[in-house]
Amino acid sequence: NYYFQNMIANAIFRWPPQVLRFSASKLFHRRTHLGPNVSHSAFVECHPTAVSGVRGWSATTSSLPARRLWSRAVQLPCRVKSCLASLSSHAAADRDSESDGDEHDHSIAGKIYESQQSVRVVEVTQGGGSVTLNYYCDDGGTDKENMQNSTYHASWLWSNDPQRVMLPSGQRTSTPGQWFRNSGGNRRFILDANIVYCSLEQNDVENENSRVAHVPGPTLNDSCHPLAIYGQHKSWVKATFSSHKAFQSAVRRQNVRPYLHITWNHPGHSNASKISEINESYFDVEWLQRMSYDDMSRMKRRRGSEVQPIHAIRKSGPPLWRMRKSLQKESPSIVSEEPERNEDGLVHVNYSSILDSDGRILQSGLFHLLHTVFRDGAAIVSNTPVIDNHSTKHKTDNLSSDKIESLNEEQLPVAQLAKAMSGGALSHGALYGNIFHVRVGERDSNNVAYTSSSLCPHQDLAYYESPPGMQLLHCVAMGEAVIGGESTLIDALAAAYRLREVRPESFECLVRCPATFVKQRAGASMTYRRPHIVLAEDGSSDSGEMMENEIVAVHWSPPFEGPVMLPPGDIDRYYEAYSDFERILDVAVTSEECDEYDELSQYAKEFTWERKLSPGEVLVFNNRRMLHGRRAFSFGEGLGQRHLVGCYTNIDDTVNCYRVNLREMVLKGMEFGEPAPATLNVGNGTCIIP
Repeated sequence: NYYFQNMIANAIFRWPPQVLRFSASKLFHRRTHLGPNVSHSAFVECHPTAVSGVRGWSATTSSLPARRLWSRAVQLPCRVKSCLASLSSHAAADRDSESDGDEHDHSIAGKIYESQQSVRVVEVTQGGGSVTLNYYCDDGGTDKENMQNSTYHASWLWSNDPQRVMLPSGQRTSTPGQWFRNSGGNRRFILDANIVYCSLEQNDVENENSRVAHVPGPTLNDSCHPLAIYGQHKSWVKATFSSHKAFQSAVRRQNVRPYLHITWNHPGHSNASKISEINESYFDVEWLQRMSYDDMSRMKRRRGSEVQPIHAIRKSGPPLWRMRKSLQKESPSIVSEEPERNEDGLVHVNYSSILDSDGRILQSGLFHLLHTVFRDGAAIVSNTPVIDNHSTKHKTDNLSSDKIESLNEEQLPVAQLAKAMSGGALSHGALYGNIFHVRVGERDSNNVAYTSSSLCPHQDLAYYESPPGMQLLHCVAMGEAVIGGESTLIDALAAAYRLREVRPESFECLVRCPATFVKQRAGASMTYRRPHIVLAEDGSSDSGEMMENEIVAVHWSPPFEGPVMLPPGDIDRYYEAYSDFERILDVAVTSEECDEYDELSQYAKEFTWERKLSPGEVLVFNNRRMLHGRRAFSFGEGLGQRHLVGCYTNIDDTVNCYRVNLREMVLKGMEFGEPAPATLNVGNGTCIIP
């Protein structure tokens, strides 16, 4: 019938072509067959509507691991129910919009401020231990579906009270433990909670239902602080507020914002400290919503930060996330123009757009480079001079390899580029120097990189407690007679995500069992033990559930691995798991054992980027996320020189430089209230919050 046809149309419209590999005879009898290149959990992640409407099995709210979620929820009978429910809700929404006429403003600003008008206190639990808010969260569904409940505990609110933040540093003036020790053992609890609407304009007319108070200023979207420490707003704002309907009807105006007003119990102790005597608090609702920690909010935050195969660079073509962008609502752009991708699939940024002829940093070009590297994992800086022209008066054409090696940091463009990315400093120079030269015979070949042999995919300096963040390799010579020598890259975080899907037992072993990373030779003695795959800590005590946590780091460097120190029962299992991950990461291993139906081998073939660099190109990549390698090379007849100049930056300094630049771009190019794009995990063992 009519509704059944619309249900099928709705399903097909939401699924990309590569997913539509099922026949009509299978429609109501078995799960959808996705084919070898589409994973179950990736399907659930990219298409939460596939299981929406099934009570208790929503992809965005369920705590079930992705694979079990697939096996229990994504079945055609459930899909039918979901689509019928979706049709029903859309029909109801259409009727509502027709009856409301022109009363609703459907602009972005209207949505934002109408959502704030919808905030309400659901309940304060008995004993005042927590408060639950209900507010609008734009997930692309109906208004009713987008309403979300978030609970905030009294201990959390007390610890994050804006009055406990020191200005202008943002340091906290109390510790979380003080809530327990507060006032002679009498913990603070919530007596009352309500939403008040504050006008941030001092010339607003007061009435008998309003009063004036100081409230925390609105924060930028990257702020963990509950009040404005930086940005265009003051930390504390004198505001007129009320619960009166006149204020609620004016909430669409950008100067009117909802705040949660908390009234605390009196400590009732004569020796109560001054900080414990705070009896009321105001929280900006937008900040609370951004920092909410319920299951749904944490899942959304994870979807915005976890690196998946859809984000990885590939052998050919751009990352698959570009296909996903066309299937879902995009966040507002922070760049006026998306950089062009080269035929090799990477974004190429011109050196002159980052540093001018006098060595001054051009913020727009620097941001393009940082944004690309933190999004894709790698980029190429093109048209880079052999020597920094502004730092020398000498002729720079046809410099020999030995002459280049004699130059100092100030004369090398790759060093100036790295310093611009990190805020002014190079890093990790103890073993090979701040600047190192990759060519045959360098440093008496005390590293395999200084030979013509192949290099398997690896991270540099994995034996450090904190390995380098960015690595830059400037090609200053690539002779015509060089045969081979292609550079390779593969996204290790995305590969680990894939390993969990296809070999969960191997994934679990590499998370649980620490490897031994070693650098021992004349003048060096370094060891460090850590697992190959690191997951985010979320307080879960269930080891099975913990294996589904967000992947935040991968450590992989076969040339620098020593004897593992594991219980005897884990030894063989470790090497088997290692072999599985190696087949995903190393296309050379795949070529030796080519299996058309092997999912591990096929992944390595599709997602290994490979290209010979040309003089003037700088390959910039995130050493914490990407593995790099090299094909073996030889010299034919004629000029045969292969020379790369490299350096490192610290991951924390570089992330800081990027996020500060991102904040400035948001301030310059985005309207207040619009969200900044989520930052993907950088591979340093933690998630960026918010």
